[in-house]
This record gives sequence, C-alpha cells and structure tokens, in this order.
Amino acid sequence: MSTPKETQQDAVERCDALLAARLKRGGISTSRPEWYFECTATDPQPLPAGGWQVRVKTRRHWSDADVHFDAETGEVLFRCIDRLCDPPTERELDEAEALEIVKRLVPLPEGATLRMFSHEYFAPQRKVTRLEWEHVHQGRRVAGDFLWVQLHPETRRVVAFAKKWRTM
Repeated sequence: MSTPKETQQDAVERCDALLAARLKRGGISTSRPEWYFECTATDPQPLPAGGWQVRVKTRRHWSDADVHFDAETGEVLFRCIDRLCDPPTERELDEAEALEIVKRLVPLPEGATLRMFSHEYFAPQRKVTRLEWEHVHQGRRVAGDFLWVQLHPETRRVVAFAKKWRTM
C-alpha cells in the first residue's frame, strides 16, 4: 500500500500525463507542458475501505486554446491557441515565404488552390499572416470546402487554422 505522500505525487503525475496527452492529441507539441497548466494535489484523505483519496486542482490560464475534432476520424478540423500570437508584432511575411512555412507545418490536401493571402490583426498589436485555400476538383470549386491558416510572422508558428475538406 502506498503512503499518503506517494498517493499525492502519483495523482499529480497522472493528471500531468492526461493533460499533456490532450495537448498532443490537439496537435500541440510541447516540451514545456507547464506553460499550459499546473497541477497541485490536496492533502490525502483516508478512505474507509483503505487507501487514500487525493483531489488534484489545475490552474494557469495563460490564453484560450480551442480545438475541434472530427467525431469519426479524430482529425483536427480547427485549432486556435491565442498565446501563439505573441510576441506583439507589426511584421508582415511575403506570400512566397508564408507558403514555404505553411507547406512545412500543415499538410495541404489534394486540390488545394490558394484563394487569398492577407495580413490581419489577431489582437491589438498582433498582426498575423493569413492564407486561405479553396478545394478544386476536376477544374471546379467544391462549394463549402476550405482551409485557412494564420501564421505569426516572427515565430513562424501556426496561431490558428481551420479546415473543411471532403474527399471526392
């Protein structure tokens, strides 16, 4: 049987692993999960049947993160992490440079045709580069299908992206 201190430590480690796995499943690769959350355990309470109960609290809200998955395939359809628009910048990428970065970070589906390239403010003093593709199949646009990506021009990280892309 484990001691109360071991139970407390085990509870924190399990919560850390669970939350880190959720980040990874959302497409967020990080060697610093403590940037996203912090877990602390309450004092262990003995259970009548033996053993210990520990409640774990999580905190640290640095920014909002939103991830949407396809219910059947688990594919990430939308991802936005507000914190990735830092540091503040007014810099702008040119189209060729932005395309090169996106092609390394986001797999472009077959039939993707660049429709729009622009710069916009994600938040005050935080300009991002936006690229948007439409789905073209056999020379015709597939209505409703799209892929867009927002890049931070200095860090070259994907701040947000969204995708609706059907196979033909």
